[in-house]
Amino acid sequence: MARYNFTSSCTTPTTSTAYDNINLVIADPSNDSLNQQTNYSYSIDADIDSSTSITITSQTIYGAAYGLETLTQTKTPSSNLPTTISTVDSPTFNHRGLMIDTGRRFVPLSTILLNLDAMAINKLNILHLHFADWCRYAIESTVFPTLTESLVGDQAGHYTKEDIKDMIEYANDRGIRVVPEVDLPGHATWGLPLKTTGDLKYCTASFPFSLLDDVDGKTEATLKTIISEVIELFGEEELFHIGADETATLDDEGCTIENIAGIETKIFQHIVDEARTPVCWEEGFYKSGGAEGFEGEAVINAWNAGPRPADILNDGFDAIESMSDNFYLNNNPSWSQVWYDIAIPSTTSKEKDDITYRGGEVSMWTDNYCYDLQCGAFGPDQTPPVGAQLYPPSMDGQFTASFMGMVWPKAAIAAGAFWNYYEMTDEELQAKIEDVADRLKENEIDACPNGCECDELTRCGDSYIN
Repeated sequence: MARYNFTSSCTTPTTSTAYDNINLVIADPSNDSLNQQTNYSYSIDADIDSSTSITITSQTIYGAAYGLETLTQTKTPSSNLPTTISTVDSPTFNHRGLMIDTGRRFVPLSTILLNLDAMAINKLNILHLHFADWCRYAIESTVFPTLTESLVGDQAGHYTKEDIKDMIEYANDRGIRVVPEVDLPGHATWGLPLKTTGDLKYCTASFPFSLLDDVDGKTEATLKTIISEVIELFGEEELFHIGADETATLDDEGCTIENIAGIETKIFQHIVDEARTPVCWEEGFYKSGGAEGFEGEAVINAWNAGPRPADILNDGFDAIESMSDNFYLNNNPSWSQVWYDIAIPSTTSKEKDDITYRGGEVSMWTDNYCYDLQCGAFGPDQTPPVGAQLYPPSMDGQFTASFMGMVWPKAAIAAGAFWNYYEMTDEELQAKIEDVADRLKENEIDACPNGCECDELTRCGDSYIN
């Protein structure tokens, strides 16, 4: 795998630089497909002494867009473009994602679109939409409409199918894919409306609820129907994430490891049968074993202190790195933690034939905005999390400001590491942080300002709560 594949040289202007044209040379301009193989590479060439044109060369329209984005970042302090530019750039990893958890505190569509704008500026190309968890199933279902009927009042918030189509179109226009995730068989309070109707069976009668692979096959049939509906809605997207993390093993209530693995395996097979690629968090293989038998077909998403991508690749799966210590923004990692090299050391056994280290994701979980601990999934009388006051839809404005300040510009620093990591001194990293924050501000992205601390309830010391 190529590593440090960005080369650039520029000459600082001594007078105003008068370029008057940008020439785009795209090898396949009609190809607008987005997948793991999409080519985002580009080059930029300019020399004011020989031409007033800047040439951006790429294989795809998305590489050309990235070249244009880089060009906007190439201005000198005097706001002039350099007199000469020679840049060749391509990503180390083709999967560079932001995971947004809207299965707890609902993230309004307008907020998602703001994040897509910020992602495009920073060359992130995967929106991982975690939309079903403890608090809600956040997408309209026409097959099981009861999934969202109870989301009213302070619990209100879900996307219509038209919202999702608009989101995907908006994302695709920016070279971004949208990957859906329905978390199961744990984290499955989202399905309780279907417990009442008998369409889903649970192996626990109380908190925390976990899905049961029942002998009559009701849960299996319902989950397959739900997943097929989502696959159809998300169009050509290759990946489908089933969660499979933190599943509770309660043998006396039916949640045996065999039962957990059973339902996971059946859902994996269904996704493969739908001509899609199943993804799960690391527990789906390393704890339950539900992904066994899908080597070469499935993707394992590392996040905890367990297996790393090198282990996952050696075990026969594609890998994605979401290391929680570094890339869970809700845990407020340091700048040096998000500027982290996810590449596997060259001394470590890694990719085999047809097995790919896809890349990395930075994540924003909304646990800390739940009205109660995991929206009551662990029973009543729990201590509310720090951002509970921002849970109701009436606080969407304050929540959006809080969310954006928590995500940006740290997600931009992680994005740079996913694109092309290189060693920096503390001073160089600080300069990069300031540059990224200024660039987000120039693009009207409501990021945490330079020199400020931003958390769930405050920005630069000012509270979001009146």
